[in-house]
Amino acid sequence: MKRLVVGLGCLLSACQSSLANLPGQPEKVADFPAMAADLSDCVYRAAQSMRSPYAFHLNARADNLEFLVTATGGANTAIRPKLPRLELRFMTQNETTTVELRESAIGDPALSRDTWSIVERCTQQVAKPPARNPPTP
Repeated sequence: MKRLVVGLGCLLSACQSSLANLPGQPEKVADFPAMAADLSDCVYRAAQSMRSPYAFHLNARADNLEFLVTATGGANTAIRPKLPRLELRFMTQNETTTVELRESAIGDPALSRDTWSIVERCTQQVAKPPARNPPTP
């Protein structure tokens, strides 16, 4: 019975946990005027098309308010191919999206720089236009 209770507790906590895989404070954080779903999809597609030894993955939280793009693989893919090297977390904040970039302890500065520039480019592509005032009669 004790194992069942502990097992259920672990299962429930895993279901409620966030998508974050990499520990520590983010290296970069910024707010962008775009929807999280659109921005994360654009970044994921652009990252996949870049020439890189990394495999990119897109995951979404069940309520679609948080998305995660991770880069796995790299120089030592034979040793640890599944461990994330980079993580971009997209969190819905009303009309904007907060993006956090985290790297593993053995991160790749070029990968971080390239993916952050992809975030900035995608923001321009999917950003919501500013609300216009209706014309006065």
